[in-house]
Amino acid sequence: MVAGGLVRVRLGDDTTSGLAHIVQQYLEQDLAEFARKRRLAARLRGRIAMTASDHDVTVTLAFGGGEIVVFDGERLPVDASIAGPHASLVRLLQGETNPLIEHLRGRLRVRARFARLFLPMRLHRLVRLDPGGSRGA
Repeated sequence: MVAGGLVRVRLGDDTTSGLAHIVQQYLEQDLAEFARKRRLAARLRGRIAMTASDHDVTVTLAFGGGEIVVFDGERLPVDASIAGPHASLVRLLQGETNPLIEHLRGRLRVRARFARLFLPMRLHRLVRLDPGGSRGA
């Protein structure tokens, strides 16, 4: 973690895609605003690939060591993957949708290694809209 208990969110070397910048900005803003989310992010470990299937672009989120690194492309090994239209991924990052429900509805394709089966849900828990009141707590 960096000073003030913030989890650092950064782009990997040579990361230039728009999707990577969007992911970084959403996570950075969300974590700066909510202490509870910072605590959750600090405990997350693993890699999630997110693919905007309608734009043929993939980013990988690597969680660990008090930071989240967003890379262009799929950085193996990945523990989970989420694929779907760009707009669906943005709604997920904004905390408006649940990856499991969107998978069941056919809007997203969610996969995870058995050992990291709940990683997509932990990402959802990190980014979901705050139900009220724990702002900064």
